[in-house]
Amino acid sequence: MAGSPLDDVRYLAGVGPSRAGTLARLGILSISDLLLHIPRSYLDRRSIRSIGSLSPGVEATVSGEVTHVAERRTRGGRSMIHAYLSDGTGILDMVFFNAGYLRTRLTGGVRLTASGRVDFFRGPSMAHPELVFLDDDQRAALDSDRMTPVYPLTAGLSQGVMRGLVRNALEASAGRMDDLLPPEALAAFGFSSRLEVFGTIHAPTDPDSAERARRALALEELYLHQSYLAMIRAGSGSPAGLPLALDASAQREFEQRLPFEPTRAQSAAIRDIASDVSGESPMRRLLQGDVGSGKTAVAAFACWAACRCGMQAALLAPTEVLAAQHFRTLSSLLAPMGTAINLLTGGSTARERADALESAASGKPSVLIGTHAILEPPVSLPRLALLVVDEQHKFGVDQREALLAGRDRRPHLLVMSATPIPRTLAMAFYGDLDITVIDEMPPGRGRIHTRIVREEGRREAMDKLLERLAAGERAYVVYPLKEASEKQDLLDASTAFERMAAGPAGRYGVGLLHGAMSPTEKNATASDFAEGRLSVLVSTTVVEVGLDVPEATVMIVSGAGRFGLSQLHQLRGRIGRSGRESWCFLIAGRDASGKALERLSALASTSDGFALARKDLELRGPGDILGTRQSGLPEFRVADLVEDEDLLVEASALARAGAPGASAVEEMRRRFGAGASHVV
Repeated sequence: MAGSPLDDVRYLAGVGPSRAGTLARLGILSISDLLLHIPRSYLDRRSIRSIGSLSPGVEATVSGEVTHVAERRTRGGRSMIHAYLSDGTGILDMVFFNAGYLRTRLTGGVRLTASGRVDFFRGPSMAHPELVFLDDDQRAALDSDRMTPVYPLTAGLSQGVMRGLVRNALEASAGRMDDLLPPEALAAFGFSSRLEVFGTIHAPTDPDSAERARRALALEELYLHQSYLAMIRAGSGSPAGLPLALDASAQREFEQRLPFEPTRAQSAAIRDIASDVSGESPMRRLLQGDVGSGKTAVAAFACWAACRCGMQAALLAPTEVLAAQHFRTLSSLLAPMGTAINLLTGGSTARERADALESAASGKPSVLIGTHAILEPPVSLPRLALLVVDEQHKFGVDQREALLAGRDRRPHLLVMSATPIPRTLAMAFYGDLDITVIDEMPPGRGRIHTRIVREEGRREAMDKLLERLAAGERAYVVYPLKEASEKQDLLDASTAFERMAAGPAGRYGVGLLHGAMSPTEKNATASDFAEGRLSVLVSTTVVEVGLDVPEATVMIVSGAGRFGLSQLHQLRGRIGRSGRESWCFLIAGRDASGKALERLSALASTSDGFALARKDLELRGPGDILGTRQSGLPEFRVADLVEDEDLLVEASALARAGAPGASAVEEMRRRFGAGASHVV
């Protein structure tokens, strides 16, 4: 709406203060929010199947009248409701478990639609179908050729009330709504205005027009977010950068001094970085690659280049275990080249902390490694030219900006992802960064055998563990919990540690590692395992990233069905880091769901991290992969990053083609809140 995208929904006809509170529970505070509260489905006579025509295994929607309802208890004590739906051609048995909330609504004579997968047991049935209780208007719609929207609701709202409010919002917006997409983008979907799109999605004439409207709104949503990221990207060029005077021989010098020959992909990544940091604008680059592809060596070049030019570098890690691992790796790579490396964590001794703070404050060329505390007082880095952020998905766009703000000359930024990120997710979350992909693995990686076993197959996994320990190798045993839980019947890491330490593996040295340990304890245990004083590390997923132990050849993951694909791939990446043959056992557990087993099967079938990342996105969605609230990735209302990949590509191109209009900028501020406050 021109000049007023934040029109308060309280002043819309039919709302008022009381109903506004009800709408707020759905996240509807403005007229714009109301129009963006799109239908979750539509009632359409053309999509209704007769009960008598149903066959097993199909997804179907039926409509009819509840004839009677029966409730009983299963042997396990669960409530089971059977509601029988008739449409004159047959009777459908609708089954609900522990659904007491339906007791008062599912009664004889109620008319509704039911959608779900059809099974057959003495006739057609559906388990937990999606129900729409029909009001008079909806029942009339099923007797006509029009499509009637079905909205997500909350207590105190009916479908009829919601439809009326949406109609009022459309009328109130007539002549007052600005278009946010370029005209040609709207025209590609067959629309001449944004108002027409909203009118269509809330009252479509057929399924095709509803989908065209949905895709137009999805493109608009993605365009706004990509424009937001593009403006951050453009804004980052405002402060002067810190160009590093690297001559043409710098990359060759660095690579020749490495204790190994870099891969083609590593060299290409180093070339990208060398070009970026030599320019006047500050580098903003994402470095991603599969587990073990050699991202740290590439980051080491960036740190070395900063110090070579008399400046400072900082490496930010999300955990102290990972920070300590980076300190060991960068020390082994850069110390022989004369580069000073310091570690500052909660586990640092008083002397180590004092030395690190003094070195940083002096402005002398050095690399400071630690968690986010390294960029807060009393740490001072007066000549900071480069910030490396590892496991970037733990930090959102706003956090990235905060780390770099407040400096007259903006440091270069290199961020690294712990695991491969699907293209759509990378574009959505990292649209403000250039992206380099290391698509090649270093030679000499051992083959990893991945096995899925049930709980009763644990013995096989333990036998292999003991066999490899006897051969002088090491093993990880990972559990989803630190301690026993009354609510979850899962063996925990602490109990498993006690049992293993008292069993045959005990003579090889067994250690325990989990997030609740003090930094000193964690670092000591990790060092003991890395240096061979311990041969078995029983742990929670704190080992997911950060430990690089070439002698480790066995990974046993208990409760594997509880982990996401990317997390499991990261865990598996802790082994096979030398030429030794390795084994990964995924213990599914007796209660593993079908989706959990699908994830495990996908992991067992490939070692391609990018293929697994795509599968994980399809199975779990972006919020679960990145952690939506933690990552800064918005919860899109309309767009689906899996289904709408083509729209994301188009949105990115539109955002880069030109600056959005004033209304689009205002909508960005409204949707992204404080994060967009600097967008002008």
